[in-house]
Amino acid sequence: MTEKKYIMFDIDDERIAGLADVLGNKTSKKIISYLSEKEASEAEISKALEIPANTVNYNIGKLLSAGLIEKSKDFFWSVKGKKVPFYKVANKKILISPKSSGAYKNILASFIAVAGGALLLKMFFNRSAYIAVEKSTEFASSGVPNPILDSGANLVSSSYPLVGNLMGSSFFWAWFLLGGAAALIIFMVLNWRKND
Repeated sequence: MTEKKYIMFDIDDERIAGLADVLGNKTSKKIISYLSEKEASEAEISKALEIPANTVNYNIGKLLSAGLIEKSKDFFWSVKGKKVPFYKVANKKILISPKSSGAYKNILASFIAVAGGALLLKMFFNRSAYIAVEKSTEFASSGVPNPILDSGANLVSSSYPLVGNLMGSSFFWAWFLLGGAAALIIFMVLNWRKND
């Protein structure tokens, strides 16, 4: 599983207050600065920065919840037999965006509209094709008094334009869907560039 290389917050996210607290806290900044140089345990951080252990523990918890640091895969066992984790700076970018849930809903609604339109067109053309086949069958059976005397080539040549039209329109819905999706993507890119 690929890990995300960014942390995304929108303006209404309740975690953004915690992020602001952490970034405004001098102790948290010292811990981040220390962890950017090397991985360390809480005890090592406390000793190196000369900060009380309970303060380091509190700030590590805040930094973990904000996503600015993470537990390393390395650890060691204490004298008392407890697993002591190492911490490292999370190599992630922080993105703060305006309300993003509405944008996703708009994109989803647009895709549903395009797919619905393509489905309706496909149903229309399938119905038209069915009616055309019925009419051509009716025409072929009523127009030939004695099918044995008529050559099969005449029957095929008279119904060929109908068959050709049916074959040409069978993938029309796929082209419509593809064009609608392309137009939607172009619109989204232009809208995104306009907002930047």
